[in-house]
Amino acid sequence: MFVFNFKMKSSKIPIIFFAVMSAAAAIVCIACMTKMQGKPPSSATCDEIGTYTLQAGNTEEQCLFLEQFGFEPDSENFQSSEVIIPSEFNTVYDEYNELQKKVGLDLSKYKGKNVQKVTYPLKNTDNETAVLLVFRDTVIGGHITNGEYGEDNKPLNCYGKN
Repeated sequence: MFVFNFKMKSSKIPIIFFAVMSAAAAIVCIACMTKMQGKPPSSATCDEIGTYTLQAGNTEEQCLFLEQFGFEPDSENFQSSEVIIPSEFNTVYDEYNELQKKVGLDLSKYKGKNVQKVTYPLKNTDNETAVLLVFRDTVIGGHITNGEYGEDNKPLNCYGKN
């Protein structure tokens, strides 16, 4: 059996305590700042409808998001999958990000992030689907599509608010 014994001058205890507490506070501050940097905004603005909420933590919030643009999503038939926003944008993603900027969003802040891609059939359109990109319960991008390969995607505000 080993026994370790050491002595410390009582005048050094406050210095060590202060050093340990300072290190702990620094770790907490760094963790908080890192978490805050990745938090998306709670609203965005576009010319057609003004300021709108980006909350999308569940199906109900995602449908309410689409209703802000005048759409009627079919909440019973949605699909969800995980996708990765590329860390480097090519021409296609640059063009897609320009589509996002038309409605006050910007995917460049989320390069390299895993996000949820959620699709909703739209009841009040001619066979179109809404595609939402959701990061930390917040819409960060999306578009309207008819699902045909090679067809242009439309911005979320393509029909304006009804």
